[in-house]
Amino acid sequence: MKKWKLFISITLFTAGLFVSCASTDSNKKSGIDADTSKAKKTEEVEAAPEPTAEELFLEKISDINLEFTKTPPKTKKNKAFSSEYEVTVTDGEQNPVAGFPLTITYPEKKEEAELVYAEVELITDDNGVATFMPPTPDFAASANLTAYPTVPDGLNIPQEALKIKTAYGDYAVESDIATKGAIMLVFEYNENGKSPKNSYDIISGLRKKNVYNIGNAPSSDASYIDASKEKIYKDNYADVGTSFGYLIGGTIKYVTPVQKNDDGTYTATMAAYIYGIDMKTGKVIYENTTEFSSSGANYNKAVENCRSTLTAMAVDSIMFGL
Repeated sequence: MKKWKLFISITLFTAGLFVSCASTDSNKKSGIDADTSKAKKTEEVEAAPEPTAEELFLEKISDINLEFTKTPPKTKKNKAFSSEYEVTVTDGEQNPVAGFPLTITYPEKKEEAELVYAEVELITDDNGVATFMPPTPDFAASANLTAYPTVPDGLNIPQEALKIKTAYGDYAVESDIATKGAIMLVFEYNENGKSPKNSYDIISGLRKKNVYNIGNAPSSDASYIDASKEKIYKDNYADVGTSFGYLIGGTIKYVTPVQKNDDGTYTATMAAYIYGIDMKTGKVIYENTTEFSSSGANYNKAVENCRSTLTAMAVDSIMFGL
């Protein structure tokens, strides 16, 4: 077991001046005047600069390794994780490092559909291990915890310099949409940007994830294509109130026309923009855009491959974002 100690000292010293005098040759046969032969030669010796406190710190952690050795399985919104996260710190010879200060960042909350992170500082035990239990999440997320050496106060260490010493642990919180249900109006367009319809593929994909209490929003006809989120929520709330937990809206569109490639194959590129509204509060708690390209032997294959994969990606994003 290795005990962690960090000493950072800065010693200042100045360079000395060393002066050597030329010797005098009194022999007049040399033709050198005795007075002029006493010319002085001065040599300055410059001292190497002392390493900065930042450089000493980075050198001290150069052989340190951090690793998430235990991560809990996914949990659900408003349900605590079943176990703690565990980070193990070792030196270059794989020996545990005791008393090592490290910092963990973790998702703390959501604000306007964006994750907000917090941090906690920990010290490893005699086995080089530190454990952490995140607060019970009241939001869905698919993200990472990070663990890295704690930077002493007063040192300016760029995050990029710590990146090589940073460990990552999965943070997965599934939505409670399966329990609360949802209404949906995700307008799916054809290649010409016309004929929008509510996406059956998204509904079908969510049902495969055991979200059975889901269907088209009552107010979801073509007149709502350009409506604001506020109007869409207000009109649907008037129809269903809080009978469903969420409203899922958005679009699925072609980014570019389907391309025919030089080898005779085709490539389709589509984007799914999806948002989610809490029916109790009217707040947008999820918003995400996913783009995907796929090729196929013919036009239909390219479109089918692109749409099915993009749909699966959008469904997964909803399950861990709403």
